[in-house]
Amino acid sequence: MKRKNREKTNTSAKIFSGMFFLAGLAVLVLIGISLGKEVYRKRQIQKEIEGLQSQISQMGQQNGDMQNLISYLASTDFQEKQAREKLNLQKSDEKMIVLRKDVVEPSSQPQNVAANPQAPPEDNSPNWQKWWKYFFAT
Repeated sequence: MKRKNREKTNTSAKIFSGMFFLAGLAVLVLIGISLGKEVYRKRQIQKEIEGLQSQISQMGQQNGDMQNLISYLASTDFQEKQAREKLNLQKSDEKMIVLRKDVVEPSSQPQNVAANPQAPPEDNSPNWQKWWKYFFAT
């Protein structure tokens, strides 16, 4: 009888220890999954923080550029330049000189060609005909 009790207690102990092992294993798996999710979430947050920090540095650079632009636009040099260009104003002791480019008239071009008889006549044929003549003309 004692033997049967021992066998029953041994089998019940084995079953209990097996169930305890499986429960412990399930708890460890759940903890591992939870830990993995937290690590992933932490990495995502870190990437977002780095992106926002780079955006902050870009905004700071743009802010500095805007401050420089504002100080330039408020300067007297810029105001004088705009007054000269847009409003055609000048200082009292300045004189304006207007320079014009000489425009070549279309009627004067044939005279230049006639004046230089050594120049070959211009070929106005299409490009494909020029290539054809280049490769196949004898």
